[in-house]
Amino acid sequence: MLSLILTAELSGVTELRPQDTEESPYYYTFKVQCTSCREVHPNWVSFNRFEQHEIPGSRGEANFVWKCKLCQRTHSASILAAPKAYEAEAEGKKKGQKIIDIECRGLEFTEFKADGEWEAKGIESSTPFTGIELLEGEWYDYDEKAGDEVAIKEISWELQPVNPRPYLQARVGTDVIVRLKWGQTEYKGRLESIDSYMNVLLRDTEEFIDGKPTGTLGLVLIRCNNILWMGSAENVEMTDLGLR
Repeated sequence: MLSLILTAELSGVTELRPQDTEESPYYYTFKVQCTSCREVHPNWVSFNRFEQHEIPGSRGEANFVWKCKLCQRTHSASILAAPKAYEAEAEGKKKGQKIIDIECRGLEFTEFKADGEWEAKGIESSTPFTGIELLEGEWYDYDEKAGDEVAIKEISWELQPVNPRPYLQARVGTDVIVRLKWGQTEYKGRLESIDSYMNVLLRDTEEFIDGKPTGTLGLVLIRCNNILWMGSAENVEMTDLGLR
């Protein structure tokens, strides 16, 4: 998992966030890298958190589905929740704050571009500001109610890995999917436990290769260094074609 971290100096405004609704979604724009072969896609990619795309091999859906041209593996990513607002800090102070969390399966994002429009509101007046563009790294306007200039300056972005341990501990007792680093092999089962080395124990485990079921394995221990990615199996159903 990755978190998109924003650091900025806000003057006169607060609650900075993307304009992101189902009627008018925000398209998050990234550079993407395959974690299998380390190939970086040369172009920017964009997706929103409302559209769902089927993952080839009938392994469910995701906001973003991408096939690496070098190794031909298909990877995916999904935004887990609505964006959080960036709150103004004390005068003259900046602090990185999380905007979104992204669940990545077989890929990672290496760079973010703030395409699209953002919104904020005046600290004193609550005046709404919409259509804010952050690509230039700064933004200025005037708050008529407050009678003062407002600004967003020194904008920077960071894609920060999320500690997977709390994420996995919270899913003990639920169904998960584990994909290995080789052989297009996946396991679907109930997460029984996870140890301090991030080794995973699954119960009622089913094996899939190239998206097709190969049999039931029961209780399975998977060493952490064999795992490419893990994710929730929520809304993933068994069919005669594999995982859907």
